[in-house]
Amino acid sequence: MNSSSFNLLQYLRRNPDLYTAAILAFVTSFFTQFSFKSTIDALNIKILLLLLCLMLVVASFKKLGVLSLTYMKLCSMSKNARSLSRLFIFINFFISMLITNDVSLIIFIPIAIAAFIKVNRQDLLIKVLSLQTIAANVGSTLTPIGNPQNLFIYTVFNYDLLSFVKVTIPIILVSFVLLFLTTHFIDTKPLKYESNLTLTINSKKCAITSVLFVLCLLSVLRVLDVYVMAIMVLIAILFMDRSLFKQADYKLLLLFVFLFIFVNNVCQMPTVNNFAETFVDKYEYFISVTLSQIVSNVPATVMLSNFVKDSDMLLIGVNVGGLGTIIASMASLITFKFYIKTNDANPLYYMKKFTKYNIGFLLVLVTLHFVFPHFF
Repeated sequence: MNSSSFNLLQYLRRNPDLYTAAILAFVTSFFTQFSFKSTIDALNIKILLLLLCLMLVVASFKKLGVLSLTYMKLCSMSKNARSLSRLFIFINFFISMLITNDVSLIIFIPIAIAAFIKVNRQDLLIKVLSLQTIAANVGSTLTPIGNPQNLFIYTVFNYDLLSFVKVTIPIILVSFVLLFLTTHFIDTKPLKYESNLTLTINSKKCAITSVLFVLCLLSVLRVLDVYVMAIMVLIAILFMDRSLFKQADYKLLLLFVFLFIFVNNVCQMPTVNNFAETFVDKYEYFISVTLSQIVSNVPATVMLSNFVKDSDMLLIGVNVGGLGTIIASMASLITFKFYIKTNDANPLYYMKKFTKYNIGFLLVLVTLHFVFPHFF
């Protein structure tokens, strides 16, 4: 085996999600009629631009030392491993309600990784990252702006805020209790870290980066057009520090591209549409949860919205359906991509533990639905 073949195999082993998504996008393309317009629409350029800009902003904060300062402050607030774990997990839980699950993960997963490495508790990394991801996915359920599927349902089915929250709040309350109970089993050993480290931060660049971050949030909240935001952020980064463009995770963006193409191809298959027309209006919740495991909850929402009669069941189903497989919510891939960049990363073990925790939460919520169908 020559060196180029070996390097390719090593690359594929480090990025199984990327080549799997590429294969799925390629194979399913043979079962649909190609349409350039349909493919461009499926790529969801706005989401890709928003992700790119957020990556650049987070990279800037990291280079300036803001992330290091943040995890130092968080460590100083936490007396032991359990309290530090809960701090990161519940930050994602609550922040995702306001700035979406993917944004909260992009911000806090790198900080959590740095913090647990700093205190020499890498043994907790997979558990905490998995629970952070679950926390972001379930926490974002509460509000219309918490995730893309909520905003879509809120708009299409003409919810008002109060009626929307009445549907989603039982999931939030149960998930909060589950997260608290799960983290109770984390040990309470005192943390050891260097607290005498001093950081000097460029206040001017930090202020500019903070403004760019606010622009990204305004775009997430649909206050500022994504394209306008992207132009402003990209130009600012170009003049402030163009080396940041090298730090963006273009493999993650490419992964989303392949997944968007795959989902678009699946949605065009007559078999999928025939199945939806026959069964969806009878089993909205079950099908919403199940389909989310295969194509993720955002595409599942769009696919099923034309067939459901009970929008509440769709709303609950696709949000609960964000738990389970790693592609059930595309935000989960963000955590995975950050994790595999760490030293001594074990992607297969991560997938095993991540799936274990997700399936556990999923089974509890699905069981509660069958016991109390009007609340869950």
